Amino acid sequence: MTREYGPLEDIAWFAGNSVETPQIVGCKEPNEFGLYDMLGNVWEWCWDLYDPAVYGEYRVFKGGGWADDERGCLVTNRRRSHPTFRVEDLGFRVARSIK
Repeated sequence: MTREYGPLEDIAWFAGNSVETPQIVGCKEPNEFGLYDMLGNVWEWCWDLYDPAVYGEYRVFKGGGWADDERGCLVTNRRRSHPTFRVEDLGFRVARSIK
């Protein structure tokens, strides 16, 4: 298993293949866990706080976006900002449980 969970070109949209815009979800292959678009396309807001003692309400976002180089689209990449922060390649994941 690699830190990208599969060949990045096959599973993620990034600066080298995105044509400088977000792409429709699910057009790339799923990663090794069967999940789509976990890297690249848009950074994803997370619920956890970055470091409340230092940054207060700053939240975490992960995964890299369509404007990032390949090295920016890693599972281990984590950034932070205030929840009111807005930028083109930052969003959130809508998930549902299938039972």
